[in-house]
Amino acid sequence: MTGDVMPRAVVTGAGRGLGAAIAARLRAEGYDVTATDISGGDIHLDVRDADACRALARAVQPDVWINNAGLLGAGDAATQSDHMIESVVAVNLLGVMHGTRAAVEVMRERAGGRGRGHVINVGSLASWVPVPGECVYAATKAGVLSFTLGLEGELQAQGVTGIRFTVLCPDGMLTPMITDVIDDPAVAMTFTGLRPVTVEEVAAATARVLRRPRRVVSVPHWRGAQVRLISAVPDLVLRAAPLFTRLGRAQQDRLRRALGSAPR
Repeated sequence: MTGDVMPRAVVTGAGRGLGAAIAARLRAEGYDVTATDISGGDIHLDVRDADACRALARAVQPDVWINNAGLLGAGDAATQSDHMIESVVAVNLLGVMHGTRAAVEVMRERAGGRGRGHVINVGSLASWVPVPGECVYAATKAGVLSFTLGLEGELQAQGVTGIRFTVLCPDGMLTPMITDVIDDPAVAMTFTGLRPVTVEEVAAATARVLRRPRRVVSVPHWRGAQVRLISAVPDLVLRAAPLFTRLGRAQQDRLRRALGSAPR
């Protein structure tokens, strides 16, 4: 923060859940936040529209752009509808690409062409490992990780070294995206941690990484280390998937009862 000028931030998918929590936390930290969503938020933004993302970035001139908008689309990828799969990819991956490119367009001209700003892309622990039942979602989150780090490398090679990039990888959260389908056995792998993380914990991690930038941040940190370790042995992960699924379903049942949701 410089003088009395409030840094400007854009948060996508901020109509509810994690995006709303991040927007609230950044406002408490002194940011001028533009919260966007296709329903709710301050401004309507469909992240699938690259031109709309560019227009918003040019209008706001953000110091921080957070690509949070996402869809879960859990289910059997072999039999899901084309429309469902295309929607998840369009929002979770292309939407992140559109938002990132729009932010970079305005950030790279600062500081004499070296750039200045921070782009945070919300990935997942699913960025690292196969997740049966959510494999399309996991594929998009793996793409977010690869795209973000690769783009940073491209920009640095061009002398644009002042734009920070972070991939934020939370464990399963009880956001509306999950609680809306809490009875669905396809989402069991979401619940393999000791407990779901809260949106407030992830919002706090977002604020911390803006103060002390890091490329990849897992919430909680220990789960990120665990997942990256087991990702080195994909055969083992796949063999253990039925066990993880059973553990996840047991946790899912406990959470469903706690939320007062009757099983289907």
